This record gives sequence, C-alpha cells and structure tokens, in this order.
Amino acid sequence: MANIIVSYGLLIGLALVPMSARAHCDAADGPVARAAIKALNTQNVNLILPFAPVEAESELSAAFQRALSVREKGPEAKALADSYFMETAVRLHRVGEGASFTGLKPAGTDFGPAIPAAEKALKIGKPNDLTALISEQVAHGIEERYRDAVAHSEAKMEPRTTADVSKARERVQAELAFIGYVEGIYLATRGGVHVEAAIAPDHHQGTK
Repeated sequence: MANIIVSYGLLIGLALVPMSARAHCDAADGPVARAAIKALNTQNVNLILPFAPVEAESELSAAFQRALSVREKGPEAKALADSYFMETAVRLHRVGEGASFTGLKPAGTDFGPAIPAAEKALKIGKPNDLTALISEQVAHGIEERYRDAVAHSEAKMEPRTTADVSKARERVQAELAFIGYVEGIYLATRGGVHVEAAIAPDHHQGTK
C-alpha cells in the first residue's frame, strides 16, 4: 500500500508542476525565445547560451551565426532567421531538460496564473502574491480531495457482496487520490519533482 501511495504521489506531483512550466519555455514569447531574439538583436550569443546545456553550445553558436547572416537579406529573411533560431534555442533547451520539442507555442498562450505570478515575484523581488496564490490553490485542492475521501469513508473495507466491492473500490480510489495529492505536493516542495533542473540557476535571466 505504501508503495502505491508514493507512486501515486509522484504522478500527482509531476502533474502539478512541470507541464505548464516546460510548455511556457516552448512559447514564442517565453524566456528562451525572448533571450534568443535579444541575442540576435545585440549580436551577443552569450545572452542565449545559459539556456542550453554546455554540450549544445557549439550547435547553438553555429545556428546563431547562420541566423545573423540570413537576417541581413531583408525583412522576410529576417523573420525566417528569427524563427529558425528561436526554435533551435528552445529545442536545445529542451534537450537539456531531457524532454521532447514539438515546436514553438504561439505568443500569448495562456498557461494559467502561476507562471505570470512567479515572473512578477522575480521582477519585483517579493514572492508574497505568489505564495498567497499557491497556498490558496493547494488548500483548495486538499480540501476538495479530502471531502471526496470522507464522502466514501462509510464503505466497508471487508466487502461481502459485489456492491460492497464496488463501493470499497471507490473509497480506495478517493483515499489514494487525497493521500497521493498531498504526497505530490510534499515531494514538489522538497525538490523531488524535476522542473527544468538543467538550467534552473540561470532561468530567471529570461524573465526580466
């Protein structure tokens, strides 16, 4: 039972955080793409290199030089070069995370309130609003799953009939959903859930 709960917690924890954060880095107006364009505009490849793993620096630098040379051939060529370089930078960023890349998401994609709140916290130097937002969401999630688990608590855990088995199964699912959700949150707070670990120390550079 303990192993099932921990496994369920890991799944919940993975669902809680990384998908949106990683998708955010896939966006055309995300931190990686913004850094890529800034690097091209200033002709300074060092502005984008921190977003890629060390082993990808040569490929990224080569793509940077190609994009710069194509950019000089007119507005249409510039747009193509920018798109190519942004996609290359994001793809290599994703490689550093051990994740796949399926193309740039459109600018303005809504990833929910957490990412803007996190970026705001970094910008203003205060996490108060972010802490309040996450605390509210976590409290709501715990309460909702707790109520569901309690609602099934009268089911017999020594079922004798087919109907009893069905009710007991619903109780088990509700209780594991509650415990797993809590375990997932705990693992996330302890750093047990991977969120862009490959570039975490430098990630904030693209948010300003």
